Amino acid sequence: MYIHMTRTSKILMAPIIVTFIIMVLFPSQIQAQTDSVSPKVVHAGGGNATSPMINFVPAQIGIKAGESIVWDNPTSVAEPHSVTFMKGDNFFADFVAPFNVANSTNFQSPLNGSNTEPVIVPSQSADSKVVMTVNARAINPVTIDSKGKVTYLSPNSHYSMDGTENYINSGWLWPKDLAPLGGPAINNFTMTFEKAGTYSYVCNVHPWMTGLVTVN
Repeated sequence: MYIHMTRTSKILMAPIIVTFIIMVLFPSQIQAQTDSVSPKVVHAGGGNATSPMINFVPAQIGIKAGESIVWDNPTSVAEPHSVTFMKGDNFFADFVAPFNVANSTNFQSPLNGSNTEPVIVPSQSADSKVVMTVNARAINPVTIDSKGKVTYLSPNSHYSMDGTENYINSGWLWPKDLAPLGGPAINNFTMTFEKAGTYSYVCNVHPWMTGLVTVN
């Protein structure tokens, strides 16, 4: 049976025919577009100067293996938070830590006339002194793998977790445009979860601030 198609009907049918051809010739591309999922968002903190929020929102989230989460800090004041995954409490990184240095070590500020001085505490060794200073592994993006290898990440990183890591830290997340001058301007952290499991994390600035990711 012959069916006559008007010019209008041909125009209307054209997109359907083209789509069908693409699906037949390039099925993998269609599948890739279908499977693409935008990262889910978790807020680290929030609120304002008079009522800051010290929690992750949402505190618990579920995703599928291969999907990603991006954390940001929507607080309206310069209050930092971190996203820190640890295999044990022994990996918790205090943001101020003691370091042994030789007694002959002198500390000088690069700023002329700066009213600064390092904190030095008594040492058990006669040849050294203990200096309290900022711990880079607390405030910067960094990972420690199962063999103890330390890798520093760039600010605002996208990291893929395989689940074997001992330590993953976002670095201190600051609200956008509110990071202190001279420090890393980190305001987000994205992580792809490669394997199913339950992953808990904390903020190392506020250790009672906890979150949970369930990967199916």
